[in-house]
Amino acid sequence: MLRGAIVGFGDVALKGHWPAWSASSDASIAAVVDRSAERRELARRLAGAVTTFSSVAELAASTLALDFVDVCTPPASHAEPAAVAVDRGWHVLCEKPVLLNGADFERLGRRASDRGVAIMPVHNWKYAPIVKRATDLLRSGAIGRLRSVDIDTERLQPCLDVGQRSWRRDPAISGGGILMDHGWHAAYLALHWFGEAPTGVKASVARSAPDAVEDEAALVVSFPSGDASIALTWRGQVRRNQMRLLGDRGQLLIADDILHLDAERARTSTRFDQALSAGSHHDAWFRAMLPEVLAAFRDPSKSRAPFAEASACLAIVEQAYRSAGAAVSVPV
Repeated sequence: MLRGAIVGFGDVALKGHWPAWSASSDASIAAVVDRSAERRELARRLAGAVTTFSSVAELAASTLALDFVDVCTPPASHAEPAAVAVDRGWHVLCEKPVLLNGADFERLGRRASDRGVAIMPVHNWKYAPIVKRATDLLRSGAIGRLRSVDIDTERLQPCLDVGQRSWRRDPAISGGGILMDHGWHAAYLALHWFGEAPTGVKASVARSAPDAVEDEAALVVSFPSGDASIALTWRGQVRRNQMRLLGDRGQLLIADDILHLDAERARTSTRFDQALSAGSHHDAWFRAMLPEVLAAFRDPSKSRAPFAEASACLAIVEQAYRSAGAAVSVPV
């Protein structure tokens, strides 16, 4: 059984990651790192055998035997635990965005390769049952060759965290607004569905105040086979997700909890138990992702494609910000 440490025990760890780890028969959490004494105490109450630390440096200086770390802190504080883990030879599972800077991402990847460890991003939306079913239909040729993707994400506000606050509006913590947050999910879904490297992006953003992070974004990501059009807002009238995959022989429409297939050979509508917009922590999706994560920890070569996907997501988001600032299309 692999032994790991959770770094950051906020809501995403408590409600999204912890339930999956605690149910796993292949891995266990031996340690929790959090600067908050209250959250460390909560971790001890949930699992009496867990050892808690107030910092990553304290964890690294301990004699605790570990195989991996699961980084659940906000984006701006991903770099330190990821680098420490790689230097110690521990595998890394990291919430998105893994890092906020392309050059740092490349350096971390080289260090991980040199040390023979895996770095895996939490790209959990691919494991939502309705998304996985749409992907399976696409791969089976149900709608023919993919020509375009439309992804719309509507929220009334950013996800709230501990104490009903949202660090997502603080660029020093989040690294950006809705483009860095929900835009990352949309980017890896587009990459996953097209299965190609992006060639360009054109974007625009809107802010509620000049010094605020963007709370709306629209971007078109170009691929050799077609375009992905992405619309994101934290100013919505309802909470919803909609995704459309258009092929040359039909289309798939994900309308939150209903998957519509309209193709030459079939027309079906299937309702799923949970809407994509229901909740923010998605422990079931994380649980479905774990076999791939643990397989990569046991064979780090299996982490190359997920790591490359995360690198491409960062490139898309970085270039989208550049495009929005210059009001032109830019290459990726």
